[in-house]
Amino acid sequence: MSIAAIIVTYNPELSRFKHVLNQASKQVNHVIVVDNASKNKNIIRNLCNETSNCNFVEIGFNSGVAHALRVGINYAIMQRYKPDWLLLLDDDTVPMDNAVSRVLDLLGNLPRFIWDRVGAVLLSSADGDCSIGKNRYGIFSGTLIRADIAARVCCRDGFFLDQADHDMYSRIRELEYLTLSVNCRLVDHRLGTKRWVPIISNMMHKLIDYEPPWRYYYIVRNSTKLLIEDKMDFAFYMQQLINWGIRILLVNGPLKLIKPLGLGIIHALLDELGYVDSSSFA
Repeated sequence: MSIAAIIVTYNPELSRFKHVLNQASKQVNHVIVVDNASKNKNIIRNLCNETSNCNFVEIGFNSGVAHALRVGINYAIMQRYKPDWLLLLDDDTVPMDNAVSRVLDLLGNLPRFIWDRVGAVLLSSADGDCSIGKNRYGIFSGTLIRADIAARVCCRDGFFLDQADHDMYSRIRELEYLTLSVNCRLVDHRLGTKRWVPIISNMMHKLIDYEPPWRYYYIVRNSTKLLIEDKMDFAFYMQQLINWGIRILLVNGPLKLIKPLGLGIIHALLDELGYVDSSSFA
């Protein structure tokens, strides 16, 4: 099977990105780096050029992860390689040694009638027994997806960032394919920014994941849109809004919470999607 990895970059930490690129290039046939106008794009391009199976695609502006992935998928499938599978990665998600081959071996042991219905598999970043299970709410980074399915379902540009991955997983299931996960540490994935959040960090005695108000706007808007479209359960929707909202409340105060929360819901109801200037939430 031919596999291409698509890595979306936006101002990555270079030492981390080098590790991502090195690990990915050893495990797939081709690597496609899609850059969203990074300040260090020339270094990224040079690192890619120094890797024998890497191609660099420059978008020229920050198009968001959804659009960048679609550009990479079209490049891989339509213009260059026609791979069987695609591995989607953020610029800070490091595949563990032999992660791809381990997943394919596990999938190969499934009954044929199940294997033929697998659309995407999420590689976990948590310790586990490597059991395979259904996964409804997957994320882009660490997803191994059939190339022909990816061409049909990825990605929803208007979401720009958050929840475009949930939309993709939902679209895969609408095509009557399975979305699975492998429950063991196959990637090292970083989620959000770590910072000290009053009360919560005091109780847990550690830094916790945090997203700023401008990012919360996308979470609220896109989650609300998915809820309206019946692609997200109400319980999960409320969990998203409360989980990230309470952190903004404790760090930034109620005014910084109300604006992205209110605008996010209103824009979803009015179907006003796309990019929004982050400075408006400063």
